[in-house]
Amino acid sequence: MTNTGRNSIVLSSLLVVIVSAATFLLHSIGQKVSVIKAENEETSAKLAVLDSQISNIDSLMMEYEIRKAMVSEQSKVILAEDNPTITYQYLLRVLSWLGKDNHLRFSLSDKGKGGGDWNNYVISGRSNYMDVAHFTRFIEHQRALLTLEELSIGSDGVANSDTVSFSMVLRTHYAEGGLALHEVRPKSVKANLAEYQLFRSRVWDSAQFDEDEEADPRLVNIDSSNLIGVAEGRIFLRDSQGVIRILNLRDRVKGGYLYSIDVREGRAIFRVDKYGLPENQILHLHKEN
Repeated sequence: MTNTGRNSIVLSSLLVVIVSAATFLLHSIGQKVSVIKAENEETSAKLAVLDSQISNIDSLMMEYEIRKAMVSEQSKVILAEDNPTITYQYLLRVLSWLGKDNHLRFSLSDKGKGGGDWNNYVISGRSNYMDVAHFTRFIEHQRALLTLEELSIGSDGVANSDTVSFSMVLRTHYAEGGLALHEVRPKSVKANLAEYQLFRSRVWDSAQFDEDEEADPRLVNIDSSNLIGVAEGRIFLRDSQGVIRILNLRDRVKGGYLYSIDVREGRAIFRVDKYGLPENQILHLHKEN
């Protein structure tokens, strides 16, 4: 074999090796490019999602605040945690909503065991009866889940009929995921309470209107008046000043009103409530000389 032929074979072999290596290298590069391209497309998709979420973060935060506010304004909400400090601060807030500044004796008395998370507190003090009534009503009707387990009220006596001593057992319920105390907003509570002091005497030793500063001075006092004439539907009285007063049925007098007229018997019947109990008071015709 000549040198030329030998060289041709060697060059051909080298060419085959170079072409094969180049083909393998290009194939490997192509596979890596495909993988990198797929990863880039996946990363681009994730970035697009993140961009969308970032662009909506303000609206999401606003929605979150709105939802939190709605929860805090529900009819009843449970607190996330409780201890004597938290409950005492809440009671002070209730008093501030009422516009009161009552002094309370306050102590923890019991804790929930196994059947739920709650604490019992004993609250006692002395206050105006209506203040106590509104205070207990506010506690039960505000949004925080507090229940009144026991309540006792006692009068301090006739001398202080508007002041009562009270003692109550208050249970505070709480659970994980509930609201923090500062997130609980005040709720408007209608009074719906009788303004009458239950411990005040309802029967008096003297006529009620004797000490009533709002009594109308123009009303006739039938205790110091004489019945001098009767007719159908009206009567004639002479008061303590000698003035003749004419009254029709249902006309008011001190402590009551003219209830009925008995012309035949010569008398007038008044329905009065001067001593705390409604009663009939009768005036008979007084013949003047």
